[in-house]
Amino acid sequence: MSTTDEDVLEAAKALGEELTQTQSEAADSEFKTILDECTEAISEETGIQYDDACDTDGCC
Repeated sequence: MSTTDEDVLEAAKALGEELTQTQSEAADSEFKTILDECTEAISEETGIQYDDACDTDGCC
């Protein structure tokens, strides 16, 4: 199955919206765990170390 740039952008936007909602509902430590898991999943799926690509010390 082919993924277009538009599909990727839509998925990223949806993930961002979900994370924003989760952040407002979760404790800081819970949210950090979720964000770390998302970062790891993105890295595994894309083969790119997401935190390196964002030039951060942890997650984006």
